[in-house]
Amino acid sequence: MTDQVPEVVLSPEQAALRLKGVDHLAWVTWKPEETVRFYRDVLGLPLVHAITATGWVSETFPDFVHFFFALGNGDHLAFFYYFGLPEEEQPGDLMHRSRHLALHVDTEQELLDWRARLKAHGVRVTPPLAHELLESLYFDDPNGIQLEITRPLRPFAPIDARDAELTLNALSDVTRSGKPTVEEMWRRKGELSRAHTEEQNR
Repeated sequence: MTDQVPEVVLSPEQAALRLKGVDHLAWVTWKPEETVRFYRDVLGLPLVHAITATGWVSETFPDFVHFFFALGNGDHLAFFYYFGLPEEEQPGDLMHRSRHLALHVDTEQELLDWRARLKAHGVRVTPPLAHELLESLYFDDPNGIQLEITRPLRPFAPIDARDAELTLNALSDVTRSGKPTVEEMWRRKGELSRAHTEEQNR
């Protein structure tokens, strides 16, 4: 018995669904310091945001830092750094891939409509998953490349870039320890943040 893709009858509204363009391209990195130096200092792409996820999806899902560089026109280049995940491990779950493309929609209803459309075509897709900046669906193309449909929960702001700098500096410091943890990164970020505040207040 072969799997058959169910016939999809689209309403006019569904047929008119359009992705707004690329939101971000993303990869996994094991060298955050070198990555930031290359993309920011060599290529001149501004570092604009960094998200630290702790127990975001489940207790067994690895903690990670997800950081973004601005490509212009609202598009971003992003990298994941995973804590406790060996470099040689080949990720198999929908939620982490080394090749990743995020496409943009504007509203929650568009996101839900896209999920219904993907499921109707037999595509394995996550429910909408949200963190501080984005709400997204995750699924694979036939080549195993992770795709994401995402909507912004809020725009990037100048404070994001300052916080991203602290996050990446802390991450760079703790990765030199050999077996970094997200708890060590938060502790180091707190130290750097306090030092930054004291310097600003002098």
